[in-house]
Amino acid sequence: MGLAGLGVGAWRGGLWALLAAFGGVAVSLGWTIRWRPGRLRRRGPPPLGLRDALELLRQAYGATGGWGAGVAEGSLEVLGAPEATGDQRQRGAALVQLASIDGRLHMVRDADATYIAVGDFPYAAGLVLDGEGHSETLAESIAGALRRYVAGMRLAEEHSAPRARAVAGHVSRAVASAQTLDGIARAAVELGQQLTRRAVALVVGGADHPRIVAVSGAADRRLSGVTLVPDSPVARAIASQIPVATGGNEDVFGPGVPERRRGERTGTAYPLMDGAVVVGAFVVLGPPLDPDAPMLDDLSPLLTDLGPRVAAAQAVHNAERRAIVDPLTGLSNRRELERVLGSASRATACTLIYVDLDHFKKLNDTLGHPAGDAALKHVSRLLETAVRDGDLVARVGGEEFAVWLPHTGLREGVEVAERIRRSIADKPLTWAGAVYPLTASCGIASCPELVGDVMNLPAAADAALYRAKELGRNRVEKATAAR
Repeated sequence: MGLAGLGVGAWRGGLWALLAAFGGVAVSLGWTIRWRPGRLRRRGPPPLGLRDALELLRQAYGATGGWGAGVAEGSLEVLGAPEATGDQRQRGAALVQLASIDGRLHMVRDADATYIAVGDFPYAAGLVLDGEGHSETLAESIAGALRRYVAGMRLAEEHSAPRARAVAGHVSRAVASAQTLDGIARAAVELGQQLTRRAVALVVGGADHPRIVAVSGAADRRLSGVTLVPDSPVARAIASQIPVATGGNEDVFGPGVPERRRGERTGTAYPLMDGAVVVGAFVVLGPPLDPDAPMLDDLSPLLTDLGPRVAAAQAVHNAERRAIVDPLTGLSNRRELERVLGSASRATACTLIYVDLDHFKKLNDTLGHPAGDAALKHVSRLLETAVRDGDLVARVGGEEFAVWLPHTGLREGVEVAERIRRSIADKPLTWAGAVYPLTASCGIASCPELVGDVMNLPAAADAALYRAKELGRNRVEKATAAR
């Protein structure tokens, strides 16, 4: 009987038996298939490959195309209809790759096609059908068939090659597809969570000030971006190049991080190596893993592959950061301010504040340049505290700063400028055991209330700042409205 004469249920059982046959394993779906692989190879046809099985799956449901991901031989792609477009191929492949990472069912309907993909890390498979008017019953049937196919991929792969090798190939492909440090970190933590079934975090940096750059979906989101203290367990793992596990009340990230339940505080920090250099740590939360735990075999390829990738991405990230960040204060520089202004929306209100320290040259001449540098850093932190997330603080000159407030009108901008001025005046610099008062003058310009074009804000704010200096310093002046 041909394929067309088979019912879908009967065909599924046949496909599953074929998948079991070529993988050299017996599968039970309510009954037991018993055979001797050597005898089958001598008398029967060649074992059915994963690509062939995917093609049968595509034909059974009249799908335009099919994809598989996560196997050592590389991504599988089966396209049976000439009308399959390049856009369909790209969307289908991308959806399957996503399913391979998050392990979820994905169903996307658009005007031209319906995409269905399922995954079980590191494996996934998907089909695309022409049109969007397919019933839920059919979609559920396809999802069930894809799940069984993915299970067959796992059985076949683990029988033909060690799982660690299969995972290593998937890790390499998934993490390599990310281009930035942030992208690599996010891909790595989600892969790590799939491998360990635990919350994980990626830490980058040396033992002096390691920083959490990404956490997986099951971890506490408040941890992302936190800088850890040098004596934290994570920092000890980086310094010693040996995994460090915590138990009891000790937090694997050390003091100063958000408080969590005891089970969420314990964990193991695994150093990430780029050759002989430690570039960070991969943290698996929860009780320490047994040294012989199978999941460590799965995790090892990720840790091995991740170190060099993090090192390369970190080098690029640092180079890009140097181009836009003031090295003394850590604030954005003039170049970054100009870029932000150039990309600002002309349709919403915005405000620019220029801040200049009063009598800064006298402080430098009296106490020396180290004290002047300390004053600039001190004021930088005060400025950052005075603004919201999404605002920008930049150092644009020797003792001159700029504060960019998008979506902010003149009245709110004046309030921020006054808050900045008072904060600087109320919190003097402490240097060599002595206290030195500081003041600052501010010039403010807003668009469209005072200035018609965003690109004219710097000149208008600078003119207002000059007027604040002339009128006695330690004050806020607004730009003159354009006529």
